[in-house]
Order: sequence, then C-alpha cells, then structure tokens
Amino acid sequence: MDHVIGYNLARGLHIIAVIAWIAGLLMLPRFYAYLTAGQPGGELEASMLKAARNLRLIILGPSLVLSWVFGLYLFGAYVSGDWDRPLGDVLAGVPHWFWGKLILVLGLSGYHGFLSAEGRRLARGERRHSEKFWRRMSEIPFLVAIAAVLLATLEP
Repeated sequence: MDHVIGYNLARGLHIIAVIAWIAGLLMLPRFYAYLTAGQPGGELEASMLKAARNLRLIILGPSLVLSWVFGLYLFGAYVSGDWDRPLGDVLAGVPHWFWGKLILVLGLSGYHGFLSAEGRRLARGERRHSEKFWRRMSEIPFLVAIAAVLLATLEP
C-alpha cells in the first residue's frame, strides 16, 4: 500500500488531533456550567454561548474529524499487508485491545454529539441540566482518555 504520508507522521498528527479534541471536550461542559450558573439573558450567558460555539466550530469539530481520519489511516496501514485474506480473517487478527479502544472512541464521539446538541439547546434558552451536572460531565473525557491511552500503549 502506497502511503500519502508516513506512518510516524500520521501517528503524530493523530495524537495532536486527539489532544485538541479531548481538551475541547474537557472545556465545553465547564462553559455550560458557567452558562447555567449565570443569569439568563445576561452578559455571562452571551459570552459563554459565544465561547462554546467557537470551541465547537474551531477546535472540537476539526479535531474530531482529524482524529478519526488519522486513526482510520493508521488502522489501514496496520492491516494493509493482510488484504489478500478474507475480511473476517483480517479483522480476527486485530488485537483485542484495539476493539476496546474503538468502543471508547465511539463513546467519546457520541459524547461529543451530546455536547453539541446540548449547546444548541442552551443557545435556545433551554437549561435542562444543573451547573453540578455539567461540572461532573467535564470529567468523563479525561477518564475515557486514560483508558484509551493505556489500551493503546500497553496493548494488553
């Protein structure tokens, strides 16, 4: 398989994109907590809505896409020598830790979608969750990232 970019460059870009994505996922619920604690229609609400929207558009969206693009590229490069075999055999040869990491990343992607939908609700003035809820939610990406990184580095 001819590679457009080298494996190590793709791995580095994947790590950078994931760092940006996780950082954004850690920050966004905090913005929502500040917004929820503020006065509806106040200056804090307006600035937090703008900051949250910019975070979603400038950092979270692109870093999610780049994390997936480079991750899929790395997966393709990993199994590229096996494409002469049936797909079932290729997938059966993928290490178990990878499937666990994939499930965690799918979960983070769903969490990202949840945060985006909640941001649109907050922009419409809907406050379905408390400040405490958002503060707790800000810890989820960190815990998932710990598990995903340990799976990828320790390869249990």
